Amino acid sequence: MKQPPVSWALVWLFFSVFYPNSVKSHHILGLFVNMHRSQLLVHLAVCQALLQKGHQLTLVTTLPLENHEIEKNVTHILITWKQPKDEDPQGSQSDFFGRLQRMFQRLEKSEELLHLPEWKSFLNRFSSRKFDLLLLGYHFNDHLLGVATHFDCPVAIITTQQPTGFVNNLMGNPEERWYVSQPYDSHQRSGLGAWVFGVWEKIFEELARRVLQKIYSSHFPEPHYPSFQTMRKSVALALNNHHAISEGPIAPVLPNMVDIGGIVLEQRISKETVAIGSRPIILFSLGTRFTWKNTPEHILDTFERAFAEFSEYDIYWTYDGPNAENITMKYPFLRVSKWWPQCQLLGSGNVRLFITHGGKGSLSEALYYGVPMLGLPLLGDQRANLQKMQARKWGLTLSTHNLTQFALSKAMSTILTNSDYKEAIATASQLYRDRPQKSSDLATYWIEYIIRHNGAHNLQNPARHLSFNEYYSLDIYLLVYGGLVLIIFIVRKLNRLL
Repeated sequence: MKQPPVSWALVWLFFSVFYPNSVKSHHILGLFVNMHRSQLLVHLAVCQALLQKGHQLTLVTTLPLENHEIEKNVTHILITWKQPKDEDPQGSQSDFFGRLQRMFQRLEKSEELLHLPEWKSFLNRFSSRKFDLLLLGYHFNDHLLGVATHFDCPVAIITTQQPTGFVNNLMGNPEERWYVSQPYDSHQRSGLGAWVFGVWEKIFEELARRVLQKIYSSHFPEPHYPSFQTMRKSVALALNNHHAISEGPIAPVLPNMVDIGGIVLEQRISKETVAIGSRPIILFSLGTRFTWKNTPEHILDTFERAFAEFSEYDIYWTYDGPNAENITMKYPFLRVSKWWPQCQLLGSGNVRLFITHGGKGSLSEALYYGVPMLGLPLLGDQRANLQKMQARKWGLTLSTHNLTQFALSKAMSTILTNSDYKEAIATASQLYRDRPQKSSDLATYWIEYIIRHNGAHNLQNPARHLSFNEYYSLDIYLLVYGGLVLIIFIVRKLNRLL
């Protein structure tokens, strides 16, 4: 007897149950421009997690991607652009107004990207493409939110650290500055000092937003596009490369503010490995933004003479300067290379000390593997990161200005011989690892949630739509205290009359 044909409905049901990614795949646009490689790695880790769920990605970057980062479900658009340079590291602790001026100049120069033919070609080429979500690598680039309207899709942002005032304001998240120290506050103030610092930071934020609003209005003008403020209030989700439970500070957060700290470690694909012996290790790296090529000779000599006192350790030094062979010949225990597999070394169990610039990625790796640190901050948020690290007794921090061999070797010896540092970061490492859900799964769930619910407006804080006066209840305070003053005035008048 001839069997009846299989119903297409049954076939569809089978694949929807056993192959959900084939049915629920979404097309996501990732916009990761004007950033450094270390920041890009955080964004790519989120993308890698999405690819593992079967989603399709179109990535727009100003930095090239490596072969293993461009998979079969990835369309990559590289916009060649010489990004504005960071402020001079030598001036990072001085010349405050000069640094402030350079920061605003950097914001203004970010508009140059939007004038490039490659950028305009991207917007025109994909204007008819349907994207389910814009995933924006956020770094003070609110002007790029207009891209979400251009492609008619909701927007989620990825930040590379603890939420800053910019992000809290963008999401309508409450800021309890009295006891929640801010990421860029190198002194990690609390109480009145924190409030005063917060006032200054808010003034800076307002001035910076005016620059970004001007850029937005030039390239995404009304009425064809929503206003700048409307787009800022439309951001559906913020994924923050942070883990408040172990890194602190504990702060009130909205449900659409999600911590995904450690996602880079979950998604890291090592390019190469090195043979590691049985000797204890000291790892030394000042990050991808620092170069030894033009470093004065006396600074190199300071490090060499300090390291010479620790010949019982293998010292892995990330070094791209001249005469690398001479260094290793003079000190055989110094292993010098332009790049070391940092995660492999930290995870080997042999590293006793990590000398670092204090970048967020490096601190997260040291925390995950429980390795004490010696911090040498150079620029940006590194000093604040390292001050928090030292306050938690995960290590020590030295100023990079007028650094001496004695101070360097003494700090190294203190950390290596005092078990308190190792024990403190080992305890914190347990907290960092103890989670109910992987960061990768958390990130993909909430991204898919935003897409499923068309921007998930139900997650938004109603306070986002209040004016400044309404948010701070200035009209109520005026009414209450004005009424009290009026009553006191009337009572005193009546008292005189009677």
